[in-house]
Amino acid sequence: MLAADRMLLESNMKQRAIQLREKEINLFTENFTAVGTQAAVLAGFTTTCFIEVTIPDDANILLTSLLHLSAIFTICANIVCVSLSTIVSVWGSGKALRGKDGSMDDAVDGMNNERGLIFRAFDLGLAGNLCTVTIASWILMQPPIAFLSTCIIAYTAWLIGTHAQRIKAKFCLDEFTTLNDLTRGDIFGYRGGGGKSAEAVAV
Repeated sequence: MLAADRMLLESNMKQRAIQLREKEINLFTENFTAVGTQAAVLAGFTTTCFIEVTIPDDANILLTSLLHLSAIFTICANIVCVSLSTIVSVWGSGKALRGKDGSMDDAVDGMNNERGLIFRAFDLGLAGNLCTVTIASWILMQPPIAFLSTCIIAYTAWLIGTHAQRIKAKFCLDEFTTLNDLTRGDIFGYRGGGGKSAEAVAV
């Protein structure tokens, strides 16, 4: 009877742990979707700037070249962000739902490990967008106005970077709850084939 109760407890605990893992999967998917959407918007802005901006005939060739390179770099960085966030969301959630036993943990851990690359791509796309606007200001505006515009853009970049670090530090997790042991059958120190014996757990 005690052994049956133990097995029922293990089953219930594992089911609850999988439900919590599902919440993690949904959280990662929503985060990646949000980042990918914003990256697509930034890529659209930069593409519009690249196509629609009319460069004067007497524009400095160096500034013009920098504008084109900055625009291409920004578009590519944002497309990388959109592509990777989409791929991770689709394949990660697919493995969690249709994979073999333990795939839920592998999917959550894998999606968590891919966050850094996706967020770095988004950061590069955002920085490239600001650089593109800065260069376009010097091409299209008079020097005094371009200088003021550059100061505003530089302050914007400083504001984003400073507050991003502050917010990340505020919500940083030094330790976080892991559910691997529960979803893989390690409950109260018992694991089939190792750890405490079933009799010890039952007692």
